[in-house]
Amino acid sequence: MSPLPPFRHITIIGVGLIGGSLGLAIRRQLPGAVVTGFDRPAVLSRAKRRGAIHRAETTLGRAVRNADLVILAVPPSQIRSFLPRIARLVSQRTLVTDVGSVKAGIMSDARKLFPNGNFIGGHPMAGAEHSGILAAHPLLFENALYVLTPLPGAPVRALTALIRKIGGRPLRMDPSFHDAVAATVSHLPQLVAVALMNLAGDRRRGTDEHLQLGAGGFRDLTRIASSRFDLWKHILPANHAEVTEALRRLEKKLARYRRAVASRNLRLLAREFQRSKSLRSRIPRDMKGFLHPLAVLEVFVPDKPGMLAQLTGALARKNINIKDLELMKVREGTGGTFRLSFESAEEKKRAQKILRLKGFSTDR
Repeated sequence: MSPLPPFRHITIIGVGLIGGSLGLAIRRQLPGAVVTGFDRPAVLSRAKRRGAIHRAETTLGRAVRNADLVILAVPPSQIRSFLPRIARLVSQRTLVTDVGSVKAGIMSDARKLFPNGNFIGGHPMAGAEHSGILAAHPLLFENALYVLTPLPGAPVRALTALIRKIGGRPLRMDPSFHDAVAATVSHLPQLVAVALMNLAGDRRRGTDEHLQLGAGGFRDLTRIASSRFDLWKHILPANHAEVTEALRRLEKKLARYRRAVASRNLRLLAREFQRSKSLRSRIPRDMKGFLHPLAVLEVFVPDKPGMLAQLTGALARKNINIKDLELMKVREGTGGTFRLSFESAEEKKRAQKILRLKGFSTDR
């Protein structure tokens, strides 16, 4: 069993989607801990009604007083302005962490402000379509990668224990490396999706036809084009150097493809397609993030009332926990293929045997 985190007084600065979800998850998994929230009065009132916090404070000094752990869950653009205020108010025994999605600048400030090493940068890779405390959920971090960028000597084991307790999967990373990776696999794809979607809509004539034909690959590729700019207006400036470099490299590669298409250089394009296919096959299809993979089972579920409940109920009765569930394909009137993830290969084999006995069709 994982060790219990040592935190008994936890303060969350900013009780929105992430902060509120942390409060709900902590209260659910650590009933002995007292959770204090700091935010606007209206937000605190909703957070208290939802059960995300025990105490509400509108004064920062009172909010962090006696806290063992302070979690900065404000928007990314505000984190660095809060750091010096928090550093002045807490003792060196108080661990401070944040949830910002860009780490290098925050950690640069933290090295100066927390000379005793009581700061750990954090990035929970979890979110939802909606924002605010009303969208918060105690299971938001279940099986989510949670990146940690600690200062030297920081009590990483304590925070790691808390993250595991609320269902997350902690991973230590260098902050600059984190930002470079995020620029390539997260920030750049967001801009590409927006560009592709707007490219299809730039034609005054034929826009509707473009969109009607945009099923399949185009729709999958542009799914994140619906993301809210409220979040990205903070992320892109904070990681502007790495995003600019990623865009430069993409422009160079696209220019190469443009020349190859114009000159009908199929040999070059074939090499690029093959390399792309080979690289993509190395992305673990059964895990989210960079940690050890989960065991995945694909199950066909007939399009009939109650079939999904039969599936989950059969596994629940045998005490088998589904770590993640994703609907992959749908054929209206026929059924859909679900991807179920389990903690281990043994759990997957048990689940497969049970479901086959119940008449479900599964992959190997």
